[in-house]
Amino acid sequence: MANNLTRKTRYYFFFGKGGVGKTTMACASAVYYASCGKKTLIVTTDPASNLADTFEQDIGPEIIPIQGVPNLSAVELDPDQATIAYKERLLAPLRGVLAKESLKIIEEQLDSPCTAEMASFERFVDFLCKPDFDIVIFDTAPTGHTLRLVQLPGEWSTVIENAVRGGHNGQTCVGPATALGDSKLKFDRALEAMRRPEETNFIFVLRPEVTCIYETRRAVDELQKLGINSQELIVNGVYPAEACNNPFMIHRYACMQMLLNEIKSGFALPIRIIELASGEIKGHEALREIAGRLYGNPLIPNDHVPVVPTTSRMPEWTDYPEVDSVVEKLLTPQNGQRRTIFFAGKGGVGKTSVAAATSLWVAQRGFRTLLVTTDPASHLTQVFEQEITNEPTLISGERNLWVARIDPPQAARKYKERVMEEMRGKYDLRRLQAIEEELNSPCTEEMATFEEFIAFAACYDYQVVIFDTAPTGHTLRLLRLPMDWSKQLEIKIYTNTESEADRATKSRFGEVISMMQDPAQTTFGFVMYPESTPIEEATRAVNELRGIGIEAGLVVANLILPPDILTNDFLKQRWVMQEKYLGEMRQRFRIPIVRSQLMADDLIGLERLIRAGLSIYGT
Repeated sequence: MANNLTRKTRYYFFFGKGGVGKTTMACASAVYYASCGKKTLIVTTDPASNLADTFEQDIGPEIIPIQGVPNLSAVELDPDQATIAYKERLLAPLRGVLAKESLKIIEEQLDSPCTAEMASFERFVDFLCKPDFDIVIFDTAPTGHTLRLVQLPGEWSTVIENAVRGGHNGQTCVGPATALGDSKLKFDRALEAMRRPEETNFIFVLRPEVTCIYETRRAVDELQKLGINSQELIVNGVYPAEACNNPFMIHRYACMQMLLNEIKSGFALPIRIIELASGEIKGHEALREIAGRLYGNPLIPNDHVPVVPTTSRMPEWTDYPEVDSVVEKLLTPQNGQRRTIFFAGKGGVGKTSVAAATSLWVAQRGFRTLLVTTDPASHLTQVFEQEITNEPTLISGERNLWVARIDPPQAARKYKERVMEEMRGKYDLRRLQAIEEELNSPCTEEMATFEEFIAFAACYDYQVVIFDTAPTGHTLRLLRLPMDWSKQLEIKIYTNTESEADRATKSRFGEVISMMQDPAQTTFGFVMYPESTPIEEATRAVNELRGIGIEAGLVVANLILPPDILTNDFLKQRWVMQEKYLGEMRQRFRIPIVRSQLMADDLIGLERLIRAGLSIYGT
């Protein structure tokens, strides 16, 4: 990573799979630039942000100075606040100008999840035009959602341009095109800025793991298709050699070194390697130490990360309250009702592995089971070592397990075809052209993805349906949509009647809402490893779900160090930290907790997944 502070690059995007340490690397870089006298702003685009946890202070939707770090400020994008401001900006000039009926139509149109996405996106673009800072660092959401964010400037610019040029009332699904002229200029500017290497740099953070490498390679290729070529890598969380002095850790270390060599040979990009710390990276001093490792600047102390002191006597391993009696009720059908299971949590905590292991555990008990991923950057194909598509596919060698993924682009194509087929014969050519133009909006992909989720959630062809969800913030949005999507099933600006398909969809909404709110039918499980940020994020998510009538039912404490590998101070320090947070989980959640231990190999392939399921839930 270049250390030349005279370079013209002003924008840094920290990109990558959930849980790889993007926020830590972004915050450490922000501390570095600020310490070098650069007026620096760090912006999080992640709806489940951990900036406040990392800096150990409150951060909100307004720019706020970071205490103890001169020249550094931070801000968290707030979708709700952005939506309110966006709607008011569009509606204010129209009040007193348009007839009340016309204004009401536009207000109804803006009462849409599409508007929330557009408003958040506009707010993000605002920070690409911030002349008040020397450096702007973006701590992004996990890969799939960030790729969509980066692709949106071109898509929205085209939508606005077509609406203005097309003459079909000059409307878009997020307001009149004439009111979005400034937005188009900003979007064009944003895309141009992201393509210019002298202005913007994309830094991929990954761990030496198979799924991380796959996701990073895909993201690098997608950005290059957009003309974004200024890219670097940070490989984070590499085991220090001195921590690997027993057969278990020696095996993991050897596997990690093989993957490191694959990264070095497979990416023609600058690479930095950061070793795993024995304690958490939180607060200014720990971030300064990481900055020293990244940049080697003498302004930054380069000593050691504060760690949990090793105790002279290791605490006794404390087991969890007996959960065998409730696991069957939480994971299998009861009284003839279908069971639906959601696995949620922070990116990188192991949701996909846990969901896959759970699906095999349930299927091998004789239940017809469907596993569905809602994550746009899903790794189920790699985990099962079998192609996974948008249609349920029987897993080779299994009689009761089918797996599917929601593919947003493919879902959008099917959605457009369905809507246009319904409209033909009902409207004239001019109106059909307007509807087709409207369906080319980026919002259509979210609408289509949501409908696919509803279809799977309301599917009764299986006794158990398990959802491997996207990281927390995006999953909460998905789960809120049945409650939010009231009048947006059809393009209201052009029609005033519901189609049969819309009425059927509304009916399914009611079924899915009732199902999610009924613990006799649905289990919401949170996966987390025992550290502060996953626990804090899960706590916020549990409270948000409770606000829409959904209660969490299970916690999977993942990546727990086995007691018999604690053969050096590094591992003992991490174990003491884990014990502390395992106790906090018990206090916070007051629901059944099961443990999933760190395994010698990544959970790839049926044999390892089956072993993991038995380890978590028993025989």
